[in-house]
Amino acid sequence: MTDNTTDNTSGQPVYPLPPPAGTDPRFTYGLLFDITDALIRNGFPRPAGTDWADLMLALHRFGYKETTP
Repeated sequence: MTDNTTDNTSGQPVYPLPPPAGTDPRFTYGLLFDITDALIRNGFPRPAGTDWADLMLALHRFGYKETTP
């Protein structure tokens, strides 16, 4: 697996990234669960129902530039 971390010393935003050509193997349910665990540790309630889909969509919108049809 490629390490895509960089030392961003310019202070410029890194996100959103260009959309991946296909699926991004880093964007997984494991990532979603890790972020959920961090939210819970910081006092947020556990997602329920459609919260999971909403959180996945929010992560995708944060991580990748929108593509225009």
